[in-house]
Amino acid sequence: MFKQFKIFQGMSESEITQILDCFSSSCFAKKEQISFENSYQDYIYLVKSGRVKISYLSPEGKEIIVTILDPGDMYSLHSEANATVLEPAEILYISSEGFRKILMKTPELSVSLFKILGIILKNTNDALLNLAFKEVNSRLASLLLKTAREKGVRTEKGIEFYLGLTHEEIAGIISSSRQTVTTILKRFEAIGIISVNKKNYVVKNIDKLIGMS
Repeated sequence: MFKQFKIFQGMSESEITQILDCFSSSCFAKKEQISFENSYQDYIYLVKSGRVKISYLSPEGKEIIVTILDPGDMYSLHSEANATVLEPAEILYISSEGFRKILMKTPELSVSLFKILGIILKNTNDALLNLAFKEVNSRLASLLLKTAREKGVRTEKGIEFYLGLTHEEIAGIISSSRQTVTTILKRFEAIGIISVNKKNYVVKNIDKLIGMS
């Protein structure tokens, strides 16, 4: 179970258990902001269950979503990003100082940490570049393509994946409106690129989706 955490890949269950004994646990309800006691401290946290939205607010109050954390993902509260729970979540957390001590005792974790930090930086950069240079159709296609590549399973119907986001949440990620997202998704369905059943998606024509992204 604990091997779901990406940072612990390659470690034994006993090693992971020993490390996680140093973490605290807290549960959060849907739409609740993640925060811990002694908020002046920096914290590292792991998503054990649920999903978490990482976003920033522009000076005008517009929300920009940079990533969605799934079980097994890791993030840090040292950034100024808002962490909002999309589904009831259990979060394991530790102070940055406590995590630094773990790294000193377990240097092999540093390799995994650098990989994760690289992914976090890439996700943030991709989100900002998409907003700056792509139109809404392309931003939505890029989101679907990225999710299909990361989570998709090939079936007879196409590449199936669970996006787990409402149209409003998708709009927040691509900086658009819910109505526009609904319209574009219907258009993508009409021309045979995807099919949608609630939050479940099937990419029926990956080449067309790539061309749109």
